[in-house]
Amino acid sequence: MRHLNLEEKLSRARTQLLLNSPFFGTLCLRLKLVCTAQFPTMATNGRLLAYNPAFVESLTPAELEGTFAHEVMHCALGHHCRRGNRDPRLWNEACDHAINPLLLNNGMVLPSGALVNPAFTNLSAEEIYAKLLQQPQQAQNQSQSSQSSTSPTGASGNGGTSQPHQNAAPPGTQPGGQPQNGSSDAAGSPFPARPGGFGEVLDATSEDGKPASQAEVSRQVHEWGIAAEQAMRSAKLCGCLPGGIDRLLETARQSTQDWRSILRDFIAATTPSDYRWTPPNRRFVASGLYLPSVERIGVGELVIAVDTSGSIGTAELEQFAGEITAIADEMQPERIHVVYCDTAVQAVEEFGASEAIRLTPKGGGGTDFVPPFRWVAEQGFLPKAFLYLTDLCCHSFPEPPDYPVLWVTDSARTAPFGETLRITVD
Repeated sequence: MRHLNLEEKLSRARTQLLLNSPFFGTLCLRLKLVCTAQFPTMATNGRLLAYNPAFVESLTPAELEGTFAHEVMHCALGHHCRRGNRDPRLWNEACDHAINPLLLNNGMVLPSGALVNPAFTNLSAEEIYAKLLQQPQQAQNQSQSSQSSTSPTGASGNGGTSQPHQNAAPPGTQPGGQPQNGSSDAAGSPFPARPGGFGEVLDATSEDGKPASQAEVSRQVHEWGIAAEQAMRSAKLCGCLPGGIDRLLETARQSTQDWRSILRDFIAATTPSDYRWTPPNRRFVASGLYLPSVERIGVGELVIAVDTSGSIGTAELEQFAGEITAIADEMQPERIHVVYCDTAVQAVEEFGASEAIRLTPKGGGGTDFVPPFRWVAEQGFLPKAFLYLTDLCCHSFPEPPDYPVLWVTDSARTAPFGETLRITVD
């Protein structure tokens, strides 16, 4: 039988995965394969799947399919978006412990030494991480690895460094996004292999390879969630849905960052602040703690545009209004302008910092995103932030303005400028 070259081996493995395990195979097609010697095995950041050619050559076809499924599960469960400030190496181990049992129970073949511990059964990656952190030997190894690491970027999920790896380019790419050249030997790599590790998960990045913003993280989690749901439906139709996948996906949804904190951080980032001791922080006075309070300086005006084409439901409007009211009470903006628009501005309401915001859409019909921005220009003021609540079902966008814009949506679409935040109804 003719020996397959590397590209043929990879292509056949993905095809077989699609045929034998459509859930994993469908999701695997979302990741772009990149050949690199930067990693000793494989690694993904939710966009790319980097592989070391020597590692791929060492795997049997079944092991290669299992490794693809392993990396896919990191993305489907949002592991690349959930690390936070946790140690990258230990986070990778926790994520491996969370998904390897499911893969093995569903007939996948994994490379030797795959991390599996019955004590971690049915636990989330966060829960497993906490348990690993409590193990003295694990903590000691983590500390020693952090001290000995020489990684210039601190970028790998498998490098043993305690520094965040968010500043690295996407795995296997140069700053321009092209595959790196080099030998397939990972010896001397700044990302050494770890015991039991054969498919690493890196932090999410934006399309240009920079660390993903909170809104970008929210978007990637949302898109992978939708993709996983679609893959589940396809697998069910074929009668081969992996057992236990529903529970893991539900756990992942509960572990991702809430949209409210992203919204709050976005507005806070536009608001200069300082600390003062008089008055003290009222939150902690009752506990006997005398801490400084946050003084917002120069808080200006906010604009909230509401798409009134009928695509945003009452529940979304109520949740969004409630959160904006809470944020306004804390940050005390000078004024909040609510602009209702379909193909034209239909009405404008104004609220003070201490007023509860109630969204009562006026209008209906089509959608055009230009009029609210034109309205701001006509008023002659520069808002601290512009929030647009919409399903993004429109292609009529204005030129990017000189103030921060956050598009808040319940869809999987992404606006061409500003940041896009997915809102989910409780």
